[in-house]
Amino acid sequence: AHRDAHPYTATTYEEFVKTINEKPGFIKAMWCGDEACEVKMKEIKGTKSRCILENEKKIDDKCVVCGKDAKHLVVWGIQY
Repeated sequence: AHRDAHPYTATTYEEFVKTINEKPGFIKAMWCGDEACEVKMKEIKGTKSRCILENEKKIDDKCVVCGKDAKHLVVWGIQY
């Protein structure tokens, strides 16, 4: 319920960082599937992939971290 009540999206790394630092909740963003990109996301306040969304429309074609072709729409959030 909390995820659905606080949905944000980001299509660039800068937008993602700004949103995660200023707004509580979860962020939908595209991910290439590369572990290095997930590690880089974790450096932002412990952000972690919470779930991969299937059967939802992509918000972009590029990974929010590296800009390569994205494979997954992911819900990201801070791990407390």
